[in-house]
Amino acid sequence: MYLRDFKVIRPNFEQSQEHLLDWVVNAHVGTSMRTNGWCKDDASCQSFATKVREDLFRIGLGNNKIRKRGFQIKDCNHQNWDQMEIYNIDAVPEGYLLDKRMEFFSQACSQVLEEMYALDEQLPPHLIHVTCTGYVAPSPAQKLVSSRSSGKNTTVTHAYHMGCYGSIPAVRLAMGHFALENEQSDIIHTELCSLHMNPTLHSIEQLVVQSLFADGFIRYSLGPKSNSPSFKILAAAEQIIEDSIGKMTWDCNEWGFQMSLSKDIPVLIRRNLEAYIDHLAKKSGIDRDELKNAYYAIHPGGPKIIEQVAEKLELEPDQIRHSVGVLQDYGNMSSATLPHIWDRVLKDESIKPGARIVSMAFGPGLSICGALFEKV
Repeated sequence: MYLRDFKVIRPNFEQSQEHLLDWVVNAHVGTSMRTNGWCKDDASCQSFATKVREDLFRIGLGNNKIRKRGFQIKDCNHQNWDQMEIYNIDAVPEGYLLDKRMEFFSQACSQVLEEMYALDEQLPPHLIHVTCTGYVAPSPAQKLVSSRSSGKNTTVTHAYHMGCYGSIPAVRLAMGHFALENEQSDIIHTELCSLHMNPTLHSIEQLVVQSLFADGFIRYSLGPKSNSPSFKILAAAEQIIEDSIGKMTWDCNEWGFQMSLSKDIPVLIRRNLEAYIDHLAKKSGIDRDELKNAYYAIHPGGPKIIEQVAEKLELEPDQIRHSVGVLQDYGNMSSATLPHIWDRVLKDESIKPGARIVSMAFGPGLSICGALFEKV
């Protein structure tokens, strides 16, 4: 079974990390002014604005951190709050509620899926839609199949709400389709993380979330070997770390989806990493020592995640450069992030056929999800 034919669609808008952090600061200040009855020149308002700015810029800027992020919603391009499509804090301090956010998700993702396939392109036998940032029924994937009159030829499977590690379970679903029916599956990720900010939440934890996530869209295929560059799938493995169930959550609230992140996550991942890699190597029938020189596609939950993994496994910068590069160029696009790294590794001519690629992503559970590929 092989992964191939990656296609990236970038979001409609993109801004520097500094611009976006400044926008987030002003959103927080605006909601606090309305909540507390402050004027812009009040000492309390200025003190609050200084503190939020210092915290956000300390968290979100620096070496190996995000340089720019993409987003599908135009709100982040201006600061006329009464004209915002979602974040009209003049009307609703939290931003418009979940119904409006899901309406935007439905329309935006349907447009993205239409763009993924040319009008004269035949849809695959199986279409797996991956997301954790929106839920509507019928889904954008079902709407695409219906609009192309492909309902008798294409089945739709939804792989939802798994967070940042969602690409690995999606690959396993596609492997099941191929094993049973010898048919191709396309996997499509549509993540609109920008829909889920709440500027009334000022904790450090929420500032970390608001400085990190971005929108991302990607499509790729699983099927038999072809003449195009691809990854041969050698193994896949998943585990839930013991006593970690509350360390990362992704909950539905009336205003949107709220994430909680424990500062212990990098340490927990580091502590369980060696045993996980041993398990992945054993499943693939490869000696653990053979993976010391592999390339590593590490989901960049943040710079500290990559740093902890690289330090624990004694990896060189070259082995993780595409993980770092995707974080810097795009931010954390949830489940779409790891496939963006795969796309870069596959297109990198300096990584020769025969190279092994260890993929890992992390999410609620606390889960470690990964796979081992060989470039062919």
